[in-house]
Amino acid sequence: MVHFRFPIYQLPLALKDFASEMETIVDQVFNKSDCQSDGCDGPNASSAYTPDLDIFESEGSYNVYLDLPGVTSEAIKLEMQDECLVVSGTREKRPDAEAKQVHRNECSNGPFLRSIRLTKPLDMEKIEASFENGVLHILLPKQAKPLSRTIEIKKV
Repeated sequence: MVHFRFPIYQLPLALKDFASEMETIVDQVFNKSDCQSDGCDGPNASSAYTPDLDIFESEGSYNVYLDLPGVTSEAIKLEMQDECLVVSGTREKRPDAEAKQVHRNECSNGPFLRSIRLTKPLDMEKIEASFENGVLHILLPKQAKPLSRTIEIKKV
């Protein structure tokens, strides 16, 4: 993954979007990511189908949306591996895809894998996922920041 020398969140919104988009493009072109050693590698080059995804971060959580038209919830596997969210599954061929004569076949199918490294600690017990109208929504709450406190030093 490309890393900027300054935090992207300090940029104005338009530049933040541009920087994020450039980071994604460079990662896709060079098929690089800082997660490759542990299996968290963004779009998987060996996957036949790569679903589109959106990630939004708020102060308290991440919201991840994956477009999975034609996929059933039973065909989706969702797991957390260290700091990586891994979504995998299979988009089946349409029943008539093996027809005698195919005029157009633009829809991808087959296995898919998307993995996303998340930089902030998550509250693993509160992660939720829902699937409606072909869109998988994953809510990833961040861990609450520890409250600051003064620690008394005892005399020995």
